[in-house]
Amino acid sequence: MKKLAFFQRFLLPLLLVGLFAVLSTTVYMFTLNMREIEADAHQETNELAHLLTMAKSLVEERVHSSMELLKKNSEALGTPHIRGTVVLNGETIPNLTFAEEAQIRQSSLVDGVTSIGNGTATLFVKHHDAFIRIATNVKIKNSARAVGTQLDPTGKAIPFLRKGKAFYGVVDILGEPYISGYEPMFDQSGTVIGAWYVGYKVDVKALDQAIKQWSFLDTGFAAIRDYNHQLRFVSERTQPLAAQSILNQTDDRWVIIKKRIPDWNFDAYIAYPKHEAYLQSIGNLYPILVLGSVFGCVLLLLASHAIKRFVLKPLGGDPETAYNLVHRIEQGDFNDDGTHAPPDTLIGNMLTMRQRIHDMVTELTENADRLRVSSSVFEHAHDGIFITDSTARIIEVNPAFTVITGFSREEALGKNPETLGFAYQIEAFFSQFFESTKQQGEWQGEVWNRHQNGETYIAWLDVFPVHAKTGEFQHYVGLFSDITQAKEQQKSLEHLAYHDALTKLPNRILFSNSLQKTLAHAERTKEVVAICYLDLDEFKPINDQFGHEVGDQLLVMLAERLQSSLRKQDTVARLGGDEFALLLSGLHSTTEYTETLDRILAAIEAPFHIANHAFSISASIGYTVYPGDKNPPDTLLRHADHAMYHAKTHGGKQYHLFDLQLAQLSRDKHQLKEDIAKALSNNQLSVYFQPQINVRTGQVVGMEALIRWQHPQKGLLLPNDFLPLIENTHQIIDISEWVIENALGQLKKWHLAGFDFYVAVNIAAHHLLDKGFETKLAAMLSKFPNVPPHYLNLEITESAAIGEINNVTHIIQQCKKLGVTFAIDDFGAGYSSLTYLRRLPVDSIKIDRSFINGMLVDSEDLAVVSSIITLCKEFKRTVIAEGVESADHAQKLMQLGCDLVQGHSMAKPMPANKVMQWAKAHAPFKFS
Repeated sequence: MKKLAFFQRFLLPLLLVGLFAVLSTTVYMFTLNMREIEADAHQETNELAHLLTMAKSLVEERVHSSMELLKKNSEALGTPHIRGTVVLNGETIPNLTFAEEAQIRQSSLVDGVTSIGNGTATLFVKHHDAFIRIATNVKIKNSARAVGTQLDPTGKAIPFLRKGKAFYGVVDILGEPYISGYEPMFDQSGTVIGAWYVGYKVDVKALDQAIKQWSFLDTGFAAIRDYNHQLRFVSERTQPLAAQSILNQTDDRWVIIKKRIPDWNFDAYIAYPKHEAYLQSIGNLYPILVLGSVFGCVLLLLASHAIKRFVLKPLGGDPETAYNLVHRIEQGDFNDDGTHAPPDTLIGNMLTMRQRIHDMVTELTENADRLRVSSSVFEHAHDGIFITDSTARIIEVNPAFTVITGFSREEALGKNPETLGFAYQIEAFFSQFFESTKQQGEWQGEVWNRHQNGETYIAWLDVFPVHAKTGEFQHYVGLFSDITQAKEQQKSLEHLAYHDALTKLPNRILFSNSLQKTLAHAERTKEVVAICYLDLDEFKPINDQFGHEVGDQLLVMLAERLQSSLRKQDTVARLGGDEFALLLSGLHSTTEYTETLDRILAAIEAPFHIANHAFSISASIGYTVYPGDKNPPDTLLRHADHAMYHAKTHGGKQYHLFDLQLAQLSRDKHQLKEDIAKALSNNQLSVYFQPQINVRTGQVVGMEALIRWQHPQKGLLLPNDFLPLIENTHQIIDISEWVIENALGQLKKWHLAGFDFYVAVNIAAHHLLDKGFETKLAAMLSKFPNVPPHYLNLEITESAAIGEINNVTHIIQQCKKLGVTFAIDDFGAGYSSLTYLRRLPVDSIKIDRSFINGMLVDSEDLAVVSSIITLCKEFKRTVIAEGVESADHAQKLMQLGCDLVQGHSMAKPMPANKVMQWAKAHAPFKFS
């Protein structure tokens, strides 16, 4: 400690004093050098100013002598005065004369004065406040004399001349500095009437050369700017633009020394970068810095040696480190903070002691944490836990044990788990387990336990031994949980997976399983099995009108009826919606199954009473019989589905046995429906046109658009071959819209070619009643603005019009506002009601071909045709007869008052590209 005190008292202060002395001296000398550089810059600017002053004084003496000569020569001519006015350069000015001689444009006087040197002279006449040059050898840009020009009114000489005073100084003339003299010219009354001027150009080349050689430091420069801050002279080491930029800016990286030169109205500058001044100042301090560094190093070596020998070596580190280490240990901080020290030093011994204390505290903390975690898990676990000794007697249980078993901790301690109802279905389970495993084995699985109140529950039990670190057996631990509810949920989920949620009937999966088992059994016993597919006929309207809740109740009641109508060995399943499957087994003839199916149909047709409503429905059933139809289960159900479809399409309320030929037909129709979906996108559809003719005039008045399908395998198909399959689907809408746009496009072409006929397009009821029909029709018409809408005639069947007469009437009225016309097709084959004919706002009626074909041989058909024509006349409807196949038919129709006809004998439907050719060849049309 004495050595440390010695170092602190002498060595360290000495080091600090030395460093402070060196630093203070350095700062002082640096500041002194910077001031000296700045003083040199000021001296340089003074020298620049002196250079310009000397140049001015050399020329100024010549100016005075020339001025005296000019005035003397002027006086020799006579006294100056104003004699009238004179026009100069289009302006009237006073006429200055010397005696009687006018001086305007008299150059001899001014040229004689300055001919001996590079100078200029001028005579001015005062005109108002301005001074006009009337005689001068000052040249303007085109080298002409500046006679008639005005002295700069803002110049330095003007104020002096107006006051009648002389002015001598530097004046800028045409961008060059002149040492100039101006003296006022007085008349006999002492009034200023003009002025004399003499000026000599400064030798700027000599000045420029002198200043170009000027320098300051390494990159500093000298410069001179005029009163407009324009750069006149600058050192050649600096570009003029760069120098101008430096002088204009306020960049603190440069020092700019400025000196005003009043005689010239110029400014002299010396500019130098600060960093060069710093470097030069520091360079001058080099000897002092070297000496200071040597002195500091010596002191540092001495101090370092003393610290290492007297302090750090025995301590093992910095004294502050030792102090902080003791403080942290005192505060209870035993963590490693990265401190290191050699062994057998004070700090090294302290670190060893701290590590030992840290290890002890860590071990105690970890043990306490483990015990606390184990205790928390044991107390809060939802699974029951019990611990036994080597004799299988319980020594501890957790709270969950009491919750699950009903036995308190006090009741359980000292008891064998068997006496508390564990694994009661296995006799002496724990005794046998403990003996057989010899305190080494583990067991887990499901067991049945009995609660304290006598109820039983299913538990998952896991029993395992616990050994000490030495490997000696200590305890058995049992973990168990009540899984009764999970088992029930599993059973419920399995039921939901195989049963319909609404009706509780088996679903498709369970039905398939039952079908496979039943077929395997029938294969062994040679029994007959009927697989049935049931679909309700009138269920959708009930669902739509009364809501799904009523529909669901009806399905539940139906499921109960079906179950009550079958035997126990039979199966009924709900496949989805209003579709059910039946599996009838255990009988030996088809007759027995048909009796069952009759009973089921009768049960279904009995009224259902729901919410004060009675509902009557029926069903269509298709079935197939195994082993007559010996196919896999899925195929059998599909065959039953095909048979059901046949029953439904033939009126419903019946059952039908699967027929292989019928199935093939159904598959063909299904395939055809799939092909239709691709026909439009694959450009397989086309539109043919059949003429409608006025037989009285022979004029072709219209064309009926008829769709054709060029099937890739079946060839050209007519509408009746495929449209009925999609008549009530959205596909009919897509196809109809395509036909309308195609027809409008053809109308545009025909009208441009000069053919004036309309096009009739058949519209299905499903399309007409589709939401937004009018909007889509308007959009299609807007694509063809050159086609008047009344040339489009939309034909609807009589049955479609009457079936939804209110809606159809409204739609027709809305569409007619667009300009299109409407016709009823196949009239007479349906309702043929006068009331309907009157209510429907159609434009024309097409008589069904069945009446036209027989009208010449059947009086009843003739009476119908005659009545329809008469009614159309009364209701102001146009009438068209289709199916006219002979001239006799046409003649009879004309007699009855029907002039418009259509038929294959006149013209078969033809492609669009042949219509115009046909129309030209048959204008007018005549029966052959």
